[in-house]
Amino acid sequence: MVLLTRGKDKELLNRLAALGVEAAEVALLEQVDLPGLGELPKRLLAPWDYVAVTSKEGAKRLLGAWQEAGHPPLKVAAVGEGTGEVLRAGGLPPAFLPPRATAKDLAQTFPPAERVLFVAGDLAGKDLEEGLRARGVRVERLEVYATRERPLSPGEKALLERAQVVAFFSPSGVRAFARHTPRRPVAACIGPSTGEEARRLGFPVVEAESPGLEGLFGAILRALGR
Repeated sequence: MVLLTRGKDKELLNRLAALGVEAAEVALLEQVDLPGLGELPKRLLAPWDYVAVTSKEGAKRLLGAWQEAGHPPLKVAAVGEGTGEVLRAGGLPPAFLPPRATAKDLAQTFPPAERVLFVAGDLAGKDLEEGLRARGVRVERLEVYATRERPLSPGEKALLERAQVVAFFSPSGVRAFARHTPRRPVAACIGPSTGEEARRLGFPVVEAESPGLEGLFGAILRALGR
């Protein structure tokens, strides 16, 4: 059985079902807004060279604040095709995406800039800020949401115990799974940072060869031996 751990991936469930693969969803995490979100519309009116965002949840909140601020001109640098798709769908296509979907790669390949606003979640690492500051860029971090582990029902916990392959979308999801059970099924990971965390916690890892859901779907199939 394949377990998807984000709780909002019906397309993946349907594609697996079409192949005759048993699959289920358990959302391990939930996101809650932080006070910084209320500050964001006003902050977007400042003369930033770029606004950086490294997650879909951050992109959704950036879009809401951008609309509230009256659609000021922004150049957005984003991590990952999924994050880019959220921005495009909201009418704010990213001006820059790094070749690999990590904050470290974003920092290393970032276009020339002097001032960058980083719209972040509370669990976002320091790779982007430290990498940009090492290049002389002034970075301001504004945390607009927090990620929390969800309490799981007995039925949800039972699914964790049955899973043969677990699809992970973030390092925090890997940590949440590991706290619920000592089991370490094969981890199909959406990107390198998620794969690194899964290896650290003892999972056998199959990592997506390309960013986004298509790459993760391929990793799931390889984890199943298909």
